[in-house]
Amino acid sequence: MGCQHNAPCLQLWLHVSFDFFSDINPDVVPAYVDHLLRSGIVGIFVHGSKGEGLSMTVAERKLMAETWLAASKGKLKTIIHVGAIALRDAQELAAHAESNGADAIAAIPSYYFAPRTPVELATSLQSVAAAAPNTPFLYYHNPAITHIQMDMSVFLTIAKTHIPTLCGMKYTGSDLSGASRCLLDHGLEFEIMWGPEDVLLGALALGMKSFIGSCYSFAAPIANRIIEAAEAGDFEAARSEQKKLKKLKDLAERFGDPVSTFKALTVIVGVPVGPTRAPLRALNAKEMQRFQSTLQEEGCLKWLTESD
Repeated sequence: MGCQHNAPCLQLWLHVSFDFFSDINPDVVPAYVDHLLRSGIVGIFVHGSKGEGLSMTVAERKLMAETWLAASKGKLKTIIHVGAIALRDAQELAAHAESNGADAIAAIPSYYFAPRTPVELATSLQSVAAAAPNTPFLYYHNPAITHIQMDMSVFLTIAKTHIPTLCGMKYTGSDLSGASRCLLDHGLEFEIMWGPEDVLLGALALGMKSFIGSCYSFAAPIANRIIEAAEAGDFEAARSEQKKLKKLKDLAERFGDPVSTFKALTVIVGVPVGPTRAPLRALNAKEMQRFQSTLQEEGCLKWLTESD
């Protein structure tokens, strides 16, 4: 898979499906794929932060990766996140993803004993990418989780000399300025995939073309309308849709952590992804009812069922 996209497109951080005993539930995956295709999603990012990848065992991650790769084959481009605290776990997951036909792999670094410089970061990721030598590799930049803060443009300059399969970066930092620097310095060579959905329009204006976010599990039609309006030069309409996406995200986060509330929103649109796994706390029945009532009162619930 080449990382570059010629036109703006949405890809999705998937929510892992658990049953009510917090065991993984692969049976939901085919229906989830159908929902994503109807929503205009072109690719998936399996086992990212919202996908609770680091709350799963290696065996669980392998089984769910196999399930997603089988269900999405020929339908969705699939990036498997293989990052782990233990470097050897990440290498094992990378090799497994390649052997099962992943289009690309991505990894956060081991961040308990964290790399301190761009060279250390590139060196640590080199061994993960090398475990899947024939598969494109993306760095997953998520400083809110890893607390690894450094100039990502400098990192890319160094990393391309260490990682032959490097094809880009999943940028989940909050700073458009840093992402813009990566795009200006490396955009012809690497794909810079933007994460935060509440500034999707700003990332579009900077020239980014690939967007990976968990909101697209339930709000892809809104995001697609932002892209379509911006591409048509109708920025008034694009801003109107961006405000909807921002309001949905902010309202959800009032009711709990975004993994749990975004999962609840995915259930509302008809995909039974189940609860979050401890230590995260899923919404209970009363909280879910109050959440839905608030969505209705704020005029947000209808946005989840609007089609393009």
